[in-house]
Amino acid sequence: MNCVLVWQASAWSRWRLGVRGSNSGFTLLEVLVAMAVLAVALVSLLGLYNRSLLLTIRAQRLSTATLLVQEMLTRTQLEGTSALRVTTGDFADLHPGQYPEFRWYRTIRPTALAGLWELHVGVSWGQREDETCELTLFTPLEGS
Repeated sequence: MNCVLVWQASAWSRWRLGVRGSNSGFTLLEVLVAMAVLAVALVSLLGLYNRSLLLTIRAQRLSTATLLVQEMLTRTQLEGTSALRVTTGDFADLHPGQYPEFRWYRTIRPTALAGLWELHVGVSWGQREDETCELTLFTPLEGS
């Protein structure tokens, strides 16, 4: 009597040897892990995009505020000592409809040197303290 030994390879040993059966594919666990990694990556990218938009808006407002501060410093120099009358305002009369959220303020003080004035001008556009641009200039004023 002859004995025939039949060896049936297990699924694990076939996978290790690189032999795949007809039902090869990804398991449910592999698909779930891949989806979780993809979801974390997408949420992170969307968060970065949102932060980038906020920083772009802030940079645009800061650039606008800097230009408006420079304009107010120039106007103050041209007005001379008559600029002492108005210390705060908005840009509705200077630029109608263009900068509704921006407000300006200024202080003008004499210095220890005769004829030299300290001009401090600021422009703010929000409620927070860091939403302000300020410049100080020491200059002679007309009419002093």
